[in-house]
Amino acid sequence: MQYSRIVINEPHASIEGLYDERLSFWNIDERFVNDIVLKWTDWHTDYLFHGCRKEHIRTVRFPYSRFIVDAERLWNDPLEAAGQGILYKQFDGYSRMIPQEQEAHLLSLWHQHQERLRNSLCADALLLDCHSFPSELSDVDICIGYNEDWSKPSKDTIELAVNLFEDCGYKVGINEPYSNSETPECPFLYQSMMLEVNKKAYMEAGTLRLKQHVPYRKSVRELMTTLLSALSV
Repeated sequence: MQYSRIVINEPHASIEGLYDERLSFWNIDERFVNDIVLKWTDWHTDYLFHGCRKEHIRTVRFPYSRFIVDAERLWNDPLEAAGQGILYKQFDGYSRMIPQEQEAHLLSLWHQHQERLRNSLCADALLLDCHSFPSELSDVDICIGYNEDWSKPSKDTIELAVNLFEDCGYKVGINEPYSNSETPECPFLYQSMMLEVNKKAYMEAGTLRLKQHVPYRKSVRELMTTLLSALSV
């Protein structure tokens, strides 16, 4: 299936704002940076998912770290109870005390991202929710996620993505280790598919460097470029 518009959503690709005293409110030390920020930031997605440049492919990239605002979380997200809703207040032993007068401003950044997504989408478009994940979470190389509702991609779209990666030796998980995909409310229908890439599939272990050689017939970037080209008009 080909889509007249593809919107690439990158909500966790930035580290901006962590040292801004008006936004952060974290006690940032070496462990916070090395064990949390470096681990949970979606490094190089601006490279992996941008090999295909067509007029009808658009990107909405959240400009701040997920530890400032998690633009992917739902309003009234169930993880709010664990302190990891839109505004993280607890994470792996760290606490964050956000002054009440600043919460409204931070929440407005979430609303702005959702609005940008809505303004980029159109009827029958495909939203690609693009992420990476730490290698210790799973031996899956590529995770393809979707919702079991109106936004579920067509069978052809899912099979195209699965076959493309499996044929080149990548292990593909369907809604594993993550499930579902971003679906901002719109007055029209569109499809949404999450693409999560295991960091070991494209990054050198223990570094932030891209792999120069991969043990597969094609790199993740090459295959993402092929996928986007095949799905877009």
